[in-house]
Amino acid sequence: MTGSIHKIVFKRLLIASSLIALVVTAIALYIELERIEKNVVHMAYEESGQYVDFFNQYRQSQNKNNFQIFQKTLKDKLKKSHFIILEFYNDKHNLLLTVGTVNVNKIRDELISKNHKILMDDNINYRTYFIHNALENELYMDVEIPLTRNGNKQIKGFLKGIYRVSSTEINAMIYDTVLTLAHYIATIVFTTLVLYPIIIHLNKDLLKSANDLSHANITLLKVLGGAIAKRDSDTNAHNYRVTIYAIYLAQTFKLKKPQIRALIKGAFLHDVGKIGISDTILLKPGKLNEKEFKEMQRHVIYGVDIINHSEWLNDAVDVVKFHHEKFDGSGYFSSLAGKKIPLNARIFAIVDVFDALTSIRPYKKSFSYAESIQIIKKGSGTHFDPELTSLFEQISEDLYIQLTNIKTEDGLSNKLDSLMEDYFVF
Repeated sequence: MTGSIHKIVFKRLLIASSLIALVVTAIALYIELERIEKNVVHMAYEESGQYVDFFNQYRQSQNKNNFQIFQKTLKDKLKKSHFIILEFYNDKHNLLLTVGTVNVNKIRDELISKNHKILMDDNINYRTYFIHNALENELYMDVEIPLTRNGNKQIKGFLKGIYRVSSTEINAMIYDTVLTLAHYIATIVFTTLVLYPIIIHLNKDLLKSANDLSHANITLLKVLGGAIAKRDSDTNAHNYRVTIYAIYLAQTFKLKKPQIRALIKGAFLHDVGKIGISDTILLKPGKLNEKEFKEMQRHVIYGVDIINHSEWLNDAVDVVKFHHEKFDGSGYFSSLAGKKIPLNARIFAIVDVFDALTSIRPYKKSFSYAESIQIIKKGSGTHFDPELTSLFEQISEDLYIQLTNIKTEDGLSNKLDSLMEDYFVF
């Protein structure tokens, strides 16, 4: 049971760390992409400085020869530059010169939307474009940089260009980003692994109390169920067997743990209401008359009244109240039919009758397995849920043999304990 609690703690820590990792990764990825973009802007700005100097020289002495020299020099520089297009504007936003190493109109159509406005103010404005294809990844940036002269803050013109970052540089940036994200995730995982034993250690007393409480609750079920059995001239063995049968049938039906936990409680306490039935009726050796039988039926109501005093036992009500209902609606106390009968009650009805048939009672001998399962099959669709009856037929013979070979109540109790440990963990 302690191992199960450890699994729960570790699972919850793992889920929490995974959620934290997702959030941190998303934030970190956003920050890293912003960093890459700002890094590219800085690279573009630094590289543009050499062209600004040329532009300022050209403005100081504007003549045809200087213009041709300036244009030729720019073309030569662009061959070794990240810029693939450069445009120069005066302070009135009039285009003075365009130089490029590619088809200017084509690259503009691919990268720049038609409604993209030229801002040209005193800020560095940019827009990035990421192009991915089978051969390479490339990052382009449409950048606008205000031009000043000799440290003067007054803007004399503008440089506008398309700056390209090669696939090699992009891959290096992506590698750095992935490495950074990996560090974040590794840190979170490491922290989780460190926290796990610390949390277990800090809560060891709480875990021990939880285990003790769990065992106490199970013991309470056994004691209370046994007390009812003794009053009804029965033994604990019946409670143990029907609970084991019920667990296996529920597992075969693929019930979830909370519902199986409720089924176990109900199986132990199904006849708890017989405390309210007089010995005259309860221990009568012969057949009950109509009035006595109606009083006997009330044990399901008494049982509900008893377990309603415990919040922990509230989920056992389905079995306690409805385990005498029949699939065709002829049972008691509510005359429910079909799937309106709670599932746990339909499961328990089959195993309760089967164990009663295969057990010795003061008023009857035990039936063989073959006789008992035949009676159960005959009741399919009338007394019992047909689907559950079919499932029980598949698993009942092996279970019957196993339980028949366990000769003592302690042996049955130990087997039941091993099954219940999966369901009573706090």
